[in-house]
Amino acid sequence: MVDLAEIQAAYYMVAATGVLVAAIYYVLNLRNTIDNRKAQLLMEYNKIMSSKEWLIDLHESLNYEWKDFDDFWAKYGHPNPEAHSRWISVSNSMAYALELLRWKLVDEEMLRSYLGYVSMGAFWEKFAPVIKEMRVRMIAPRMGEAMEFYYNKWQKS
Repeated sequence: MVDLAEIQAAYYMVAATGVLVAAIYYVLNLRNTIDNRKAQLLMEYNKIMSSKEWLIDLHESLNYEWKDFDDFWAKYGHPNPEAHSRWISVSNSMAYALELLRWKLVDEEMLRSYLGYVSMGAFWEKFAPVIKEMRVRMIAPRMGEAMEFYYNKWQKS
């Protein structure tokens, strides 16, 4: 005859197995959701980076010329909203992508190849002096921080 304690033990084992299976299912589902969200983020970013407007903004801003920060600001800062918005559009979209990377929401190699070291590198090389001066003048010590970090990191590899 089966003892009541054995039936109870078997019941607990079945219940524990059910909880374990549910936990495993939850973890796998969560991983899938995270992967889907990463794909969505890259697709959203792709819409920005492949738009005609963004590519024109990148090209135009890389052709900006100035002598010093004050000259830059007079030509491409707030006094010239069109030029300023071009520069901000490119800068913010690159910063956004690099923040996704810093938060580990996207894979570094994938973003590096997608973002293009050339466009990000060219942008940082062109605008590093301006961004560094803006950090001081606008009391924004973290401005361009992610771009500078990944530029230096990717330049070494």
